[in-house]
Amino acid sequence: MWPFSHKRATYPESEAAVEASERSLQEAQAGALQADTKLAEARRVKEQIRAHNVANNYSDWIEGIVLGRLSDGRS
Repeated sequence: MWPFSHKRATYPESEAAVEASERSLQEAQAGALQADTKLAEARRVKEQIRAHNVANNYSDWIEGIVLGRLSDGRS
């Protein structure tokens, strides 16, 4: 038998494709991290708005009671 050595051939096109896919994957992972950060920020703002609305509703309710009592006392 002939002593063939297994020599792995590398092709510039395939190397370029592998590098491009690795860059694309890194960009996608970075984009996912940014999207997660934005989602967390949006949820935090939404919760702050909800808490603010609850506080405003309570304040309006108290104001209605006070104004109602004041108007009843003037009659």
